[in-house]
Amino acid sequence: MKTHIIQLQQHDDIISARDKMGWAKGGRILLVWPERGEILNRRLDLKLLQRRSIELGAQLAIVSQDAEVRYHAPRLGIPVYKSLRKAQNEHWRVPRRFRAAASREVEMRQTILEAPRLIPPKPQIGSKPMGAAARLGSFALGVLALLAIAAALSPSAVIAITPQTRVQDVVLEARTGAETTSLNLRGELPSQWRRVMVEGRDVIPASGAMRLPDRAAEGEVQFTNLTDQEIKIPVGTVVLNLDERPVRFAVQKAGVLPAGSGNTITLPVRALAPGSQGNLPANSLVAVEGMLGAQVSATNLQPTHSGSDRQTPAPSAEDRRILKERLYNALQETALQEMRKELTEGDLLIADSLSLIRVIEENFLPEENQPADQLVLNLRLEYQARLVSAQDLSELAQAIFDANLGPGFVPIEGTLQIEHLSPPTSSGADVYTWQMHAYRRVRAQYPSSRIIQLALGLPPQIAKERLQTILALEEPVRIRLNPAWWPRLPLLPFRVSVIFDDGLSFSEVEQQP
Repeated sequence: MKTHIIQLQQHDDIISARDKMGWAKGGRILLVWPERGEILNRRLDLKLLQRRSIELGAQLAIVSQDAEVRYHAPRLGIPVYKSLRKAQNEHWRVPRRFRAAASREVEMRQTILEAPRLIPPKPQIGSKPMGAAARLGSFALGVLALLAIAAALSPSAVIAITPQTRVQDVVLEARTGAETTSLNLRGELPSQWRRVMVEGRDVIPASGAMRLPDRAAEGEVQFTNLTDQEIKIPVGTVVLNLDERPVRFAVQKAGVLPAGSGNTITLPVRALAPGSQGNLPANSLVAVEGMLGAQVSATNLQPTHSGSDRQTPAPSAEDRRILKERLYNALQETALQEMRKELTEGDLLIADSLSLIRVIEENFLPEENQPADQLVLNLRLEYQARLVSAQDLSELAQAIFDANLGPGFVPIEGTLQIEHLSPPTSSGADVYTWQMHAYRRVRAQYPSSRIIQLALGLPPQIAKERLQTILALEEPVRIRLNPAWWPRLPLLPFRVSVIFDDGLSFSEVEQQP
């Protein structure tokens, strides 16, 4: 069933609280009182809120630390809780000790509504009237009865005690790994993978060098006519050698071969690609490209010359290795930092488990065997590492402490602390171990009903001495009477409330009938 939670503020009154309840859409309404301030703590206020929930057809429960609210609510049949989490996790019902009182109140209201109106009898004629002394005595008895009722109901008291406290602590070897799926008292904890993507760029100057073609080779080629006709040799005619990787030269000046087989002409040529590879020995350029190759033959009677190279900076293989290693290391550290930024307080990141799971991008500029003054590397990587959550660490420590908690003691909320004495290290097979120190404070537990019975009707000083003698306490008992001048604690148990002070703050308030 859906629960509608309404957070009351210090300025809320009964009208605004009832209006807020009207907004509820669920079948259960949970009213949460503010931590400070006293509001809507009268019995009448709670009764009006209860009637409003009945009008809305919803079940009502309360979360409050106010002693008056915690006293009246269960007696009206309204469940009351100390924390929001407890109210959401438990089934709403009035404690057993209050069910009878709530039932009696319902029956009393029904009896008053259904009882016939009493008509005073008519005085009988001739009866003797009551004397002045009798009337005065009856009046005095009535006043004394009212005073007795006021003396029983009017005063109230709050007893604040600080029970004896102890410290529980333990040092254990914690362990987690791929095979651990749940925690146990041996110190084993489940873990989960945390992933992150990082990217970066780094640059180093080129330490290597390479030779680049600079100037094209030149020379002369003699063409020989193989026909009986005149042949024109145009500019750009290509001649080449017959090596596996031929060097090609182009004719720089047009010429005409005279008709007749064996006639020759010599024309200048230049290599199409610069570099020293164009310096060829004599009689190397013997092939002519195209249809012209069937009509003429060619050869260079002299070596080609003037082809040259120049030396220029270029990244070496060692440069690439150094840059890659440096950037990978830097991004690995960045991945750890990014993961730590996303941790919840108390989470434990296992740095030794960090691993690279994917290379998204790896780009060198320039590419291999290309000249450049510097080498640039762009990387984008995805890493993962194991993480133990703060919740699992706390649950392990609490389970160990609860298993060793002495009788009559309860833990003090908010005092659990965990310290890691050593970083997690790998013990092989994806298993990591480390030393962990946990500690918390616990206090002695005394039933509020027992404390109230020990102090009922006693003067404050005697009540303090009696409680301090019987109970193991760390601080003197404090008692607050209302009104302050009242000489004794109330005679009725429901007019006395007990506050347990854990030494940090008032963490628990109980009021017993």
